[in-house]
Amino acid sequence: MRAISLVNRIEFEFRGNVARNAIVLGDLDNDGSNELVIGSDNGKVAIFKGRRKFQVISNLSFVSCIAIGDIFNEKQNNLVIVTADGWCYIYKAIIRKKVVEYEETAVEDVDAIDGQVFSGESTDGLKDDQPVSSNKFYKETEDEDEMLLTCVHTQRIPANSKDILLADVNGDGSIEMVLGLTDRVVRSYRWIPNVGTRNKSFSSTSSSEEKENKVDNCLGKLVALNKWECANQIGSITLHHSEDGQPSLLIAQPGGTFMRIKCPCEQTWRQDLENSETSTNSTSSDSTSSSLVDYQYLGISRMRSRNISTEILGDFRTATPNADKESLEGDEVSTNNQARPYALATLDGTIMLVRNEVILWAMAVDHQIFALTKLDVTGTGSDDIVVCSWDGQTYILDQDKNSVRFHLEQPVQAFNSGYYNLTPNEPPVTCLVYVTFKNTVIIYYDIPLHDLTIRKFEPDLSLLAMKLNEEENGAEDKVKDFDKNTKKSLVSYLLYNLNS
Repeated sequence: MRAISLVNRIEFEFRGNVARNAIVLGDLDNDGSNELVIGSDNGKVAIFKGRRKFQVISNLSFVSCIAIGDIFNEKQNNLVIVTADGWCYIYKAIIRKKVVEYEETAVEDVDAIDGQVFSGESTDGLKDDQPVSSNKFYKETEDEDEMLLTCVHTQRIPANSKDILLADVNGDGSIEMVLGLTDRVVRSYRWIPNVGTRNKSFSSTSSSEEKENKVDNCLGKLVALNKWECANQIGSITLHHSEDGQPSLLIAQPGGTFMRIKCPCEQTWRQDLENSETSTNSTSSDSTSSSLVDYQYLGISRMRSRNISTEILGDFRTATPNADKESLEGDEVSTNNQARPYALATLDGTIMLVRNEVILWAMAVDHQIFALTKLDVTGTGSDDIVVCSWDGQTYILDQDKNSVRFHLEQPVQAFNSGYYNLTPNEPPVTCLVYVTFKNTVIIYYDIPLHDLTIRKFEPDLSLLAMKLNEEENGAEDKVKDFDKNTKKSLVSYLLYNLNS
């Protein structure tokens, strides 16, 4: 396996311990650019935008998991923060015109200068007979906006959440929130607006004042829909679609096993509302009875330890071999007419790619893998597997088992990969995000990998024939009779001429 070196990086300071699922990349303010959000055990959540720390949310408790998604089902992303002591906070990004404050200046006592109106008057430090006034000027800039995160909903939920997923888990077109708890329980929720406020939404065309008034009127609650209890501790939760497009939840279990849950999709949004108003217990029991649950033990024979923790990730994209470049760069990627694969990784270093409960390949490394992500590093339209270990060893594998590794020379407590925008109005770049134990956040961006396949060196026959004073057809045959040292000198000669 070849090692690579990464150069382009950004480094931020962020203090505190970060949980595995308290780091996320996503478009928080709905401006088309992705931000980085990280939460810590000291109750702080930092938002990084571009090359700077944009905003910090404080006075929370232990942040266990964070997600960005359309939890209100109104085609706008929001920030969902879940703490370990059982509180769920939902933040909405409000965009306002940036106000620039000019320096304090002593001017003549007039009402306006160059069309800028005084906002106040201060005469500190001036004599009583001095006929001037000191003022500050404020002006709204047209080119720059500022984002303000406002908490629009707070709700008490069961404590000890460790994983979160915002996705349409039952195929009804609405986003649900799925939480995995440390007590082996998985719960699903849906946002239900109060009667009379169902049609209210935060329009992107409204003014800042109107948005401010509507933020306080975000009336509703997260209603519990389903509850499942697993046999063992939960590793991670992911959404996966079968060949016929039916969604299902995959919940990782120790030893490379997982539990599959197919949620009921026949209940409508109105039925969920009526059931939630009547009895929460009856809703949970009815939903659980109509859902399909099964266990998969596909990797148990390959595991080094049957009690080791497992991570799982589904819905890996697979591009067709004849897909053109334009189709790969679009929103919809061409896929093969078969089920998508999913990946598993264990703490003892086992990595597997599976399709239709059949292991396509398995690989073992000598590092403790705690994070499993996916990212199209090579830009081919197929998702690559990106895993990270506690000691900073990172492995990037494609779906054909070709792999490279990168070593961060620092221990890592949290990791993620995805797309990040360095500057606004420019395409996002691939990135690897590391949260180290030295209170730093390191982002390696624009990963320079176009192919993970290792190829043999093929000599240029024209240069080889020139060196040997032979024809191209006879030069390759003549090299076969050379000894090892002569072949090395020829390779050095060819490499020198190719680089010059």
